[in-house]
Amino acid sequence: MEKIIPAEGVRATLLWPVTGLFAGTPVLVRKLTASQRARRAEAAALKGRQAELNAAAVAAADAEFAKKLAAEADPAKKLALVQAREAAAVAARTFELEQAKAARKAKRSKLGEAAGAAALLLVIGGPLVWSLARPLIGPGVGLLAGVWWIGALIHAPGPAKASAAADAEADGEQEVPADADDQDDAPEAEPEPPRPTLAPALLASSIEHMVATRAQSDGGAGNVLIGEALAVFQRNGWFEAADAREFGAAVRAAGIPPKKAVAVGSGAARKTSAGWSVAHLQEVLGRVPSLPPQAVADRTPVEAA
Repeated sequence: MEKIIPAEGVRATLLWPVTGLFAGTPVLVRKLTASQRARRAEAAALKGRQAELNAAAVAAADAEFAKKLAAEADPAKKLALVQAREAAAVAARTFELEQAKAARKAKRSKLGEAAGAAALLLVIGGPLVWSLARPLIGPGVGLLAGVWWIGALIHAPGPAKASAAADAEADGEQEVPADADDQDDAPEAEPEPPRPTLAPALLASSIEHMVATRAQSDGGAGNVLIGEALAVFQRNGWFEAADAREFGAAVRAAGIPPKKAVAVGSGAARKTSAGWSVAHLQEVLGRVPSLPPQAVADRTPVEAA
């Protein structure tokens, strides 16, 4: 009972069914969605790793082609090599679009079949199911609400304990609460899982891609503020508990320190803060920042219907 109603005082105890519900609902929701957040973080990490591998593959292919092109002395053969590479890129993109079109067609076909089956089941068995389930809807909703209410009260954080008496503090003594033995026997709270952070190499490539992408819309400057980059990462579940100073330490450790002052916008909307630009990253990396690579086409053949 103390687990459900840990409030002290008559007023707090009377209000606890309401205050405990509001205080415990966020905690209960976080516990129920913990596995889903972990899966999203893992999926984001795998997606970042795939992007990193794609970037390495594209860079290796470009370097190999540049080496082959430099070794060719005949201008006509050089032009033929460039045209052949462009033709291969167009063919790969065309194949990718055809695969995506076939996948969409197959998905629409499956959705149509599922919708038809659901409609048939609803027409034939709908009245029977409704007649059997209708008396259970009201009690079921009430039972679900009651279970949720009790779970929220159990997970709601209790009020702070009273401080020690003044005379006890003057004597250097500490008052021992009456339920100290119960607190010692209580199970320890599980530590929160560590906040997800990116690997230094992936963090550096992500910042580089942000700058190169911004350069396409701001005249080639590529100015990106450190706050903008942090907001992008936090929206995707990374560096959720970090502030601008902690994020700055992370990017410095990744080998891409921000510039002291970078300006974004114009007029009244102009903002100046630490960040990166194309010129700054070119000095840091020793090369021009590159755009993110395109996704590798899925060449798995589509089975005939």
